[in-house]
Amino acid sequence: MSALSDSNMEKILQSTSFSDRSANDIIRAQGLPHSTTYRKINELIKYGLLVLYRSEIAGGKKIAYYKSTFRSITVSYQGITDTKIEAEPNQDALERISSRFYDLKD
Repeated sequence: MSALSDSNMEKILQSTSFSDRSANDIIRAQGLPHSTTYRKINELIKYGLLVLYRSEIAGGKKIAYYKSTFRSITVSYQGITDTKIEAEPNQDALERISSRFYDLKD
């Protein structure tokens, strides 16, 4: 819940919900500071809300691309004690996670 209430994390998840994006793509699209973006990306990965989707080498530098594990997340509060969370999984991101897990076993 803390990740979903953080405006910077929300912007990162929005940027990566339908297509993979590099940190620099996210920074440009959302106007976020560099250090904040990298710190929040690492936190989102730790929480399981973001995955390293792919990486490539361009101009001698390794570029990581990230993707949200959910296409959408809706949180609603109904009364004092009733919180409802609905989430639509991002199938291709989840498949990427599971394929990496099985690759580790080989």
